[in-house]
Amino acid sequence: MSGKIVILCYLIFLCSSTAVAQDVNFSQPYASRHYLNPAFTGLGPYWSASVAHRNQWPALNGSFITNQFSADYRLPGTKSGVGLLLQQDRAGVGGLQKLQATGSYAYHTAVTDKWAFSGGLQASVASLRLNYDNLVFGDQLSDNGLVAVTSAEVSNFEPGRYVSFATGGLVYTEQFWFGLTAANLNRPSYGFGQKTALPLRFMATAGYKFYARSYQVQGRLFELSFIPAASYIRDHNFSRADLSIYTIFTPLTLGLIYQGVPVATAANQDQTLAMLVGLQLEQFNIGVSHAIGLKGFSTQAGGATEITLRFEQLDLNKLLRSRDKNKLNQHNPWPSF
Repeated sequence: MSGKIVILCYLIFLCSSTAVAQDVNFSQPYASRHYLNPAFTGLGPYWSASVAHRNQWPALNGSFITNQFSADYRLPGTKSGVGLLLQQDRAGVGGLQKLQATGSYAYHTAVTDKWAFSGGLQASVASLRLNYDNLVFGDQLSDNGLVAVTSAEVSNFEPGRYVSFATGGLVYTEQFWFGLTAANLNRPSYGFGQKTALPLRFMATAGYKFYARSYQVQGRLFELSFIPAASYIRDHNFSRADLSIYTIFTPLTLGLIYQGVPVATAANQDQTLAMLVGLQLEQFNIGVSHAIGLKGFSTQAGGATEITLRFEQLDLNKLLRSRDKNKLNQHNPWPSF
């Protein structure tokens, strides 16, 4: 087996242990909610745009980097929302790179005076490729350690592309939410040379907001609240559970996120504890989180650091003269991060 094949297998192994079915597990999942579940698309302000940067396992020589841009827009005068997400993942030094573009649509409707439902659809196009620029093969090394510019190894791994579809549903009140997501509905194949089919991935999220104090000033809600939340992922023979608790003291958000709770799968699963600090201003949110390894590979590799910036609407009710008086997007219970 050539050095190129060994390196390729190593990179794919690392990537598979970073995320479930090539999906990044963010420690601020609600900063770009329609990545979590397409049913979140358009829930909240009339429009929002966010950017996220995640640096995972920084102790490695070449950490795992994710950059993401997401935006969603609630169509004026309707109960529909549309969203766009662009994401880049880089695995290790000169390693596996993934580019993904995702479009989503959701429809929101009231079920009762207190309960509402949202259903969403999502389509993604992804491209996988290997970057050889920073890789060094054996024939580039001499006896005295010098490195040749090029290698005789043939770079015959063409970029791989696939299309994936997902759907999701969400029921919620002003204090509670529960969502289900099913991804990779078409079981797409990915990889280089020999293809591997992505398994169906199911995810459940839930949470409840306890208000200790709340009041409004000029239409804006100020609050002291506590939000316990949970998520569960099932992907073929892999499962993962996360527990989190958020404290909101407007405009500050503090959070603890325990990722990889050992009740969901084998006891040797990677476990981390992420600490979050978020600042939520009127049209601008910034969140910073850092995860430390409790058990598994993250204890040696350095955990992960994540930064998110989110911009929300100006007063589009006046700018667009919208007649949408729908209250489905008022005081949604999930956190901003």
